[in-house]
Amino acid sequence: MRRFAFIVHLRSLDDIAHVLPLPNVLVTKILRRPILWILSHLRGRWGFMIRSKFSVNKEVEGHIIVIWLTGSQITSGQSFVKKRILETVLYAQDELKCDVIGLGALTASVTNAGQWLIEQPGIRSLITHGDSYAVNLVLEGISEITNRKAISLLHSVVAIVGATGIIGEALSRALSSRTGELILVGRRIDKLKEIQTVIQQGNRNITTDVGEVARADIVITATSSPDALISAKHLKKGAIVYEVAQPRNVNNRVVLERPDVLVVDGAYAKVPKSIKFWWMSLPPQCTFGCMAETILIAMNSSLESHRVGRIDLGFVKTIGELGQKYGFGHAEFTSFNRKIKLKD
Repeated sequence: MRRFAFIVHLRSLDDIAHVLPLPNVLVTKILRRPILWILSHLRGRWGFMIRSKFSVNKEVEGHIIVIWLTGSQITSGQSFVKKRILETVLYAQDELKCDVIGLGALTASVTNAGQWLIEQPGIRSLITHGDSYAVNLVLEGISEITNRKAISLLHSVVAIVGATGIIGEALSRALSSRTGELILVGRRIDKLKEIQTVIQQGNRNITTDVGEVARADIVITATSSPDALISAKHLKKGAIVYEVAQPRNVNNRVVLERPDVLVVDGAYAKVPKSIKFWWMSLPPQCTFGCMAETILIAMNSSLESHRVGRIDLGFVKTIGELGQKYGFGHAEFTSFNRKIKLKD
């Protein structure tokens, strides 16, 4: 029996209501400050919990482990964050006997795409950030959306917010020759210049100003920020926003204030109906691309290598084909987890 674990954290305190049977108002309003303090001071086994155990098939079973830290706490830069992640990984490896361990949401970002973890003593399991399959889903999703809406990607302006991150950098390389203009948005100009140098084709521009997305027909968000960075004022009339970031980078008021804008939940994977598991607030038989990749790698021992660090576009294609083989793929389109129909 091969076992895997997928490690996630609370995107915000709102997620506690999806993990524990507690009234949301009690958590987010009345007890907010003491709960945040408690979460940051938990130690060892108290710092995480196994939320779900499920079977993929007769040969593979999985665990979803929730780390008791919010997105803001994960990105705080404090030393206990990496220690908490490492404790969770070692528990999954040594106690649950997991062969494959996937890093969800910001656990990949703060461990240098998993590279820091595999350098730690005692790590033997395969570690994956899962973002290769997420990139495959983004490319599949953008292609489907533009096809349905009869939009020429080659004549469109595409902005990638978070272009220096794991997913954003890979998308910058993958989309450089497929778009009319590529706007790469990031926090560090030096890192943006490195990506600009690597991309040898296409019209690409770099900026640290998120306001530049106002020129884009399609905006892809893929940052490691725990905050909403995109509001209604940032978007061009009729823009399409493909939201990969978790926690979300798009303010939920955008859909109310800008009915002309289409916001799509990005890198959501459909899962075969035979696989049943708990997953926060997502639609049934749906999960994030990074978890889907963890499952696929666990199902295929031939992929035994540490899938950490910079994304290999060749592997993006390989894992995409593997997903199709086993009945995975892009989930039905949703916006803030509500089903939508794409108008032609």
